[in-house]
Amino acid sequence: MAWITTVETNRRDDRGRPIKAYRVEWYEIARDADGQPIPRYPNRDDSPPKRLRRRETFRTPEAAQDRVNEINPKVARGQSPAAQRDAGNRPLSLYADAWLDGLAGQVKPRVLADYRANYRRYVSQPLGDRAVASITAADVRRWRAELMEPRPRPAHARPKGMTDAEAESVTLSRSTIKHAFETLRRILDVAVVDGAITANPCSSVPRTRANDPDAEPFTARPLSAAEIAAVADHIGTVQGHPIYGLVVLFAAFTGLRAGELAGLNVADLTLPQIPGSAGSVSVTRTRRAVRGGWETSTPKSAKSRRVVPIDGWLADDLRAYLANDHPHGNAVGADYDPNAPLFPGRFGRTDPLPEGFSRDEIEPVRSMVLDADARTSERTGEPDRRYIRPDPHAPAIRVAPSSGYKWSVPVNPAGIAKHYFAPALAALGLGHVRWHDLRHAFAVMSLSAGEHYMSVSKMLGHASFVTTLTVYADYITEGDGGKAAPLRRPTAGGLGTNIVPMRRPG
Repeated sequence: MAWITTVETNRRDDRGRPIKAYRVEWYEIARDADGQPIPRYPNRDDSPPKRLRRRETFRTPEAAQDRVNEINPKVARGQSPAAQRDAGNRPLSLYADAWLDGLAGQVKPRVLADYRANYRRYVSQPLGDRAVASITAADVRRWRAELMEPRPRPAHARPKGMTDAEAESVTLSRSTIKHAFETLRRILDVAVVDGAITANPCSSVPRTRANDPDAEPFTARPLSAAEIAAVADHIGTVQGHPIYGLVVLFAAFTGLRAGELAGLNVADLTLPQIPGSAGSVSVTRTRRAVRGGWETSTPKSAKSRRVVPIDGWLADDLRAYLANDHPHGNAVGADYDPNAPLFPGRFGRTDPLPEGFSRDEIEPVRSMVLDADARTSERTGEPDRRYIRPDPHAPAIRVAPSSGYKWSVPVNPAGIAKHYFAPALAALGLGHVRWHDLRHAFAVMSLSAGEHYMSVSKMLGHASFVTTLTVYADYITEGDGGKAAPLRRPTAGGLGTNIVPMRRPG
């Protein structure tokens, strides 16, 4: 056990008397790099372990006694207080690396990448080089307060060459601060388990709420069936991209998340070759666009792996799409590829086009209109082409042929939402609607039609029925519910016309 001895120092008090110090001493077993006891007599098989005498000096007897009370239980359990003191002197970055490396294979690569980014952006610079035992609750509070202060907009999000002084000041979202705090807390948990610190300083700091309690609560904007039909019709007939009109219908009447939609392959569809018969789609993977390509992963949770039924009218559209437009979708064709993406992407401005095609041949032909305040060229007298834009209401003269799509890569819902979905909403005067609101629309339409909330929860892939009850309580009928009739084909009503058929060039 540890004991205290009193020693005199070279320092003197105001009266010239030596100032005493209080030395805490104890013995502990010496261990090698592998943690094995080192024998006192290496040549003897029954040698007792070698013991090391440790010393620590304190200025007051109270501090020395506190250290004795801390050391004795550790020595009794065979632990090394000196080694744990050394562990506390190691930098936070060492425990961050240990925690992050230990997550490999335990979480999805995307989640691990987010944790690494949170540590690199918000934790590493102020705290990474600090000894982990020196980080206090006050340090954690100060660090979080600094995250909440306004800061210049990041360099990648402002014009090139703009300095921090010239940049607009922005604040981090509460969700970002919450994730940064959770990253630090979990790193310090590793230090606690390793004995470098006795308690996590984050534990005494109230956790940051993901949302501002004073802010207006967020409400989704689920579209009605008529609005969905109008948007899909506008994308197909006015914008000239009927395939992406079908993508909007598919997303709205299956409730798939954006990553799940991008992750679909041709083989994931089950469509009996009987007109009017219902089908189904299997959700087994997700994809998301990353720099240099696509990242394939598993669905959000175990219950997100599911089979979603497809009503007969939508199954008919999909059967026609696979037979007439998808180059790898016809099961009896020579080019059939079950692993091909179900819905295609588009050729970017710098992507090489298929052999024998020009940019004008793969793009739709649309009616153009001239802005009222358009400028004219002083040399030619013609309107400046920057003021000529596609008519947001006139039907396309020619829709994009199926060869104008990039069938080797999956559809990017974020790109569809930005370049097709949002312009259609604006042209129809429907206001701001997120792509994810199509998923909400599916849930609302299904529940309003009488579908039992447990069935809707399974089709949405919610991890718990409670999630469905919490989010969609206002749309669940008071009765027990039951199997509802299939959702009917939506009609645009006064918002638009029917979608034109897709055509493959001969």
